[in-house]
Amino acid sequence: MASWKNRFLGQGLYVGSRLVRHTGRYRVSGLEYLWEQKASGRPVILAAWHGMTMMLAGFFLRHYDMQSLVLILPDDWRGEALSVWAGKIGARPMPMNLKGDATMASARQLARLVRLVREGCDCYITPDGPDGPAYVIKPGIIYIAQKAAATILPLGAYARHGYRLNRWDRYTVPYPYSRISITIGPPLATPAGTDVPAATEALTNALHRATAQAAANYYEQRP
Repeated sequence: MASWKNRFLGQGLYVGSRLVRHTGRYRVSGLEYLWEQKASGRPVILAAWHGMTMMLAGFFLRHYDMQSLVLILPDDWRGEALSVWAGKIGARPMPMNLKGDATMASARQLARLVRLVREGCDCYITPDGPDGPAYVIKPGIIYIAQKAAATILPLGAYARHGYRLNRWDRYTVPYPYSRISITIGPPLATPAGTDVPAATEALTNALHRATAQAAANYYEQRP
């Protein structure tokens, strides 16, 4: 049971994400990649840099069946607040030890996540979170994609007008009625046997491209 403070924080995140969902003016590119992967029946891992989560939250609420989405969360006080938020938006929270501790409990939770994805759930992962360093991918996402036979979809997001936290990830909370640009990049397959360092480099580059494209689309003049 989350503490009152974390319940309050989770409720605040919920209100903020609903406000972004209802007032944000979204420009989305690459949505066809998401629909193609969903139509294929293959499980999907949605990946984005940590600081973009609140910009993406409204997009998920508009375009995604949240009941099919698993959110990977840290198993600390942050995870408590985020679990409250995830439950309120209809997603399935999955608190996990994200510091690389090789405990039996962590292994069981990881196996449970792989099973859920194999059985048809998608999941959202910020591979440089929860504590950074920024833009450095931890190895878990490639392992999960391989074990679950899932495709990774890289996401990028940009909003000029928002509150940016002065911390490692420059976490951005868009202001109400902001324009928000979202880019979904081409899917990345990581079949069993894929070289992990090479797959990690490919995903890093794909996330950077999606991020840069989201910013470029934001400033592009509409016809």
